Amino acid sequence: MSEPVKGKTDAGRRREERARRRRQQVVDAALRLFTEHGYVATTIEAIAREAAVAPATVYQAFGTKQAILARILDVTVAGDAGPAALLDRDWVKQASQHPDPRKRLALVVQHASQVAARTAPVKEVMRDAAAADPAVRQLLHEDDQRRYLTQQALVSLVAGQGPLRAGCDRDHAVATFFALVNSHCYQLLADHLGWSPADWQQWLTGVLDHEFFGTGEPARRTPRSGPSKQA
Repeated sequence: MSEPVKGKTDAGRRREERARRRRQQVVDAALRLFTEHGYVATTIEAIAREAAVAPATVYQAFGTKQAILARILDVTVAGDAGPAALLDRDWVKQASQHPDPRKRLALVVQHASQVAARTAPVKEVMRDAAAADPAVRQLLHEDDQRRYLTQQALVSLVAGQGPLRAGCDRDHAVATFFALVNSHCYQLLADHLGWSPADWQQWLTGVLDHEFFGTGEPARRTPRSGPSKQA
């Protein structure tokens, strides 16, 4: 008799669900420890204790600490543990169906800025870890490459078949989006000027509208008059 296809029986589905929950426990525990104690100081054994699983379970599920960090980044970028890539999300389809390029831009900025804001704590952990761990440095590099390609596709979606303003070609538009819509830019304005995600989103929409189409006025939301005392 042939073996049942994995996940096609009730028992198989229950096993898969238990394994999925354990993986998520590990991811959640690792994120807490990386944020509180740093990536370098956090061991696999500490992650296992925090997740209430055996170290062998962590090794079996991920293999390395860097693989856990990569999974945390993927989940944080997507906003959930679902399999859909960022460009396959519903909001991308909704934006592509809008006839007005400025409306497409506003919707894209809304969601892309949310991605950048929620990944800010993870990226800070990664930047700190990269100084001591070449594998994390490579992960950051690969993430920048992936973000550039994703944002290139989003800018193409925004521009559609129409022209951008004089002096702004597609490459310039992508470079501008790439430079502004990222977690480091958000963190600078949030930590040092007290901007909220909504402040940043409004500012980005105005700046990019003006830069791409020459029709908008850059929004000026400055909740504080200067850098915070901690800067």
